[in-house]
Amino acid sequence: MKSVRRFFSRLLHSATRQTQDDRLREEIAQHIDLQTADNLRAGLSRAEAHRQAMLKFGGIATVREDYAEERRLMFFESLIQDVRHGLRTLRKSPGFALVAVLTLALGIGGTTAIFSVLYGVVLQPLPYSNPDQLVDLEVSPLGVDASLRGFAPEDYFIFREQGRTFQEIGLYVDSDNDHDVNVSGFAEPERVHALHVTHGALSVLGIPPMLGRTFSTADDAPGGAPTAILTYSYWQQKYSASPAAVGKTINVDGVARQIIGVMPRNFRFLDTRDLALILPLQLDRSQTQLMGFDYSGIARLNPGATLEQATADIARLIPVTLESFPPPPGLTLEGIRKIRLSPSLLPLKQEVIGNVSTMLWVLMAGIAMVLLIACANVANLLLIRTEGRQNELAVRTALGASRRRIAMQLLNESAVLGILGSACGLGLAWVALRLLVAFAPADLPRVSNIGLNPPAVYFTLGVALLSTLVFGLIPVFKHARSRSAAAEGNRALGLSRERHRARNILVTVQVALALVLLICSGLMLRTSSQLTRVQPGFAHMPELQTFRVTIPSSDVPTDADVPRKEQQILGKLAAIPGVSAVALSTAVPMDGDPYLHPLNAEDHQPSIPGAPTPARHFLFVSPGYFQTMGIPLLAGRDISWTDTFNSVPVALISENFAREYWGSPAAALGKRLRIRDVDDWREIIGVVGNVRDDTIDKPSRTDVYWPIFMQHFESQPILVQRSPIFIVRSPLAGAESLLSQIRQAVWSIDASLPLAGVYTMNHYYKASMARASFTLVMLGIAGAMALILGAVGLYGVIAYSVSQRTREIGIRVALGAERKHVLSLVLNEGLLVVAGGLAIGLAASLILTRFLASLLFGVSPTDPLTFAAVAVLLAAVALLACYVPARRAMRVDPMLALRYE
Repeated sequence: MKSVRRFFSRLLHSATRQTQDDRLREEIAQHIDLQTADNLRAGLSRAEAHRQAMLKFGGIATVREDYAEERRLMFFESLIQDVRHGLRTLRKSPGFALVAVLTLALGIGGTTAIFSVLYGVVLQPLPYSNPDQLVDLEVSPLGVDASLRGFAPEDYFIFREQGRTFQEIGLYVDSDNDHDVNVSGFAEPERVHALHVTHGALSVLGIPPMLGRTFSTADDAPGGAPTAILTYSYWQQKYSASPAAVGKTINVDGVARQIIGVMPRNFRFLDTRDLALILPLQLDRSQTQLMGFDYSGIARLNPGATLEQATADIARLIPVTLESFPPPPGLTLEGIRKIRLSPSLLPLKQEVIGNVSTMLWVLMAGIAMVLLIACANVANLLLIRTEGRQNELAVRTALGASRRRIAMQLLNESAVLGILGSACGLGLAWVALRLLVAFAPADLPRVSNIGLNPPAVYFTLGVALLSTLVFGLIPVFKHARSRSAAAEGNRALGLSRERHRARNILVTVQVALALVLLICSGLMLRTSSQLTRVQPGFAHMPELQTFRVTIPSSDVPTDADVPRKEQQILGKLAAIPGVSAVALSTAVPMDGDPYLHPLNAEDHQPSIPGAPTPARHFLFVSPGYFQTMGIPLLAGRDISWTDTFNSVPVALISENFAREYWGSPAAALGKRLRIRDVDDWREIIGVVGNVRDDTIDKPSRTDVYWPIFMQHFESQPILVQRSPIFIVRSPLAGAESLLSQIRQAVWSIDASLPLAGVYTMNHYYKASMARASFTLVMLGIAGAMALILGAVGLYGVIAYSVSQRTREIGIRVALGAERKHVLSLVLNEGLLVVAGGLAIGLAASLILTRFLASLLFGVSPTDPLTFAAVAVLLAAVALLACYVPARRAMRVDPMLALRYE
């Protein structure tokens, strides 16, 4: 009773305060008007008369300030009252509060987590000064393959000297195992990731070193003193963060280099990971020839310059470059022109993030649907709960509460739910982000930027506000529209068709959104299933252990001695117990090897004389490579060690290459290939099966396999592979016992050789499927959440409908209705809502799934099997959600239902 009296006293106090405010305003206005009239009669102007009246009554500023301050106090007082009242009502309904808060937490937490990933990867600017001025500077050979991009030293020299749109241009080499380095002089030799740059590549970014200095033109000049810059992490790891490291020497590939600087902790060169050293390229302009296409360029635009202007500037300079440097042996200037080099400039941020933005936007859209479903669920709960409070609202209205006051109370109570849900959602987002970063694809760029940063928190606050408005205004519009509607008696609390329709619309939206998400998840599941069925072209991946060893020229100066040392290592590896085969290659399938090059066949000349030929994927392999990998030999024979040591001009090709040019594997045997006119013709001695050597979801490339040691190849007198990948086939692949024996076998030949890139082939296989798997898991989680929330929402509406229709159902049963008819009545009501949601969801899915096309493999975005299976699944779950309250309706006892009527 005390709480009831307190409740009524507060209502009366509020109504009385409102009346006092109105009276105060009226009295002030009357006094000011009377004084103004007296001043006019005294001969003052209207403006002066009004000013004098204001001064007499304390001034208009004082009046307004006092009134505004009083209104603010009243607003905050009523706000605090509403919040307290909301918390009390939630405490009295713990089940409702728990379900509503957890529903919101799931929606808001998931949305915040995905937004944090999207912001860190796609939306956040690059961490450099004026990042909008930075561009990725490349050229593309349109005559060979428009998708290929690269940069060359000759481009760097000309563009830097004669370009009109750039402040600075830099050249660098990254993500190339041939440019990683061996570091010795510490406890064990190690292979570390090194970045090779010209002196302008770092200054372009505008990040000074933390200690020491960066490269100068003297460091970058040919024959300059060997220097190095350490990254912050490597400086901490090897020198314990000692400032005395600057000036010391570090042994890199057998060369003592002076450490001249340390980069700051937050330094990132584009998206390079595990970077340890930065070294100067020291390019020699006098030795530069055309077609050095293995580098990358970075540039900063002049203030006000656009990407289009820079592209036109580079297009102007490409012919200048071709005229300024000699072509390599075997190529003519006319032949290089037919390659049709063209500018390929991108904003640096676009180059860094690649094509990952599509995947993240799809995930963001999916999780946003979950949030909408959560809001619809909470809105339904609030509708049901507010309908049960009609007596309370009627009393408030009768005691003088305005429509605005009731609306504010309901909205404030919804805001309490929104705040609690957002707080729990932030906690869930923090946990989810840790899991997302741990299980994200290895090639997901800018992973280090992902976290609960201030923009993510602001986003959560915005989502909480929007969600509160979405689910909070619906009951406000339905139950606080007029005094008369709120003042009706208990009979008016029956389930009106309008309120029933509002809840059904919300459930229909939930079902439609859930169907869209489940169809997207189903398409990704079909994609994953299709990918697992793809044959990669080699056998027994789990048994293949790979690692890379680099033999520097400081260790083995003579090129001809390198393959013999590599053979010795292979012999030691083959002697390890349990090892059945060993080999080496410059790349393994699905490791991202980019080595593509045009190739000429003796009996297949271009239809247009001098036109470039298609690019093929080159690999350099040892004898036994195909046996070790489990790649079938379809025709001919394998490379032998005799071929290798004697530089016999031979090659093997893939089946698709053989069929493209000669129709069958057998017909390709004896045909001859070469790259340039000055090279030796090389006979095709074997044809092997196709291998998915790019990624598992891309077609097999046309491969050409060369010996690891050759003469007169690509205009070079001798070509040797100093940084190959060793491949060991053993049932113990991945086990530490095998890796320990491998290290001992390598170090028994040369103790200064570190092992790098120690992975099984399963690692590369999973990495090639990582994006599809990641998208599948994320959409699957979102779809499961949508399915559960949709089922709960449908169950809640049907259950409440049954509770409100207990009297009606009791009458039907008393008049002879059979239980199956009652069951059918309730089920039909739920299934009608579900049918509407399915129809809307299918129509929306036909449009929205097209955005998934780039992520799918072997399945259409409108795959009828997926659409039908998901629709049946959702209908079955919805039927179950309807059946449970329908069963309860069948058990209604007409005597109990009518006893209190």
